[in-house]
Amino acid sequence: MEEAERNLSTRLRRIAGQVQGLERMLESGRDCEEVLTQIMAVRSSLDQVGLLLMERHIERCLLGGLPPDSPVAKEVSEALKAWARFGLVPGARSDLS
Repeated sequence: MEEAERNLSTRLRRIAGQVQGLERMLESGRDCEEVLTQIMAVRSSLDQVGLLLMERHIERCLLGGLPPDSPVAKEVSEALKAWARFGLVPGARSDLS
């Protein structure tokens, strides 16, 4: 297993632990604000895993046939990474005012 895959596996195990912690928090009657804070932390962790997977997909699958030092590959890679980092999160509503 390569380092990037180990990193993703580690992050996913950490997220699983966070979710188990959420379950324990609910069972013990923890304050709603504490639970919601932890939920936001889990969401953020999942978003980071998603971004890492998107970057990996861009590099391996979308740009895999182009030479890595190609100006086109560099421009496309940077544009897609910027979109992935700053674009709307899938499922987010854009019509909220």
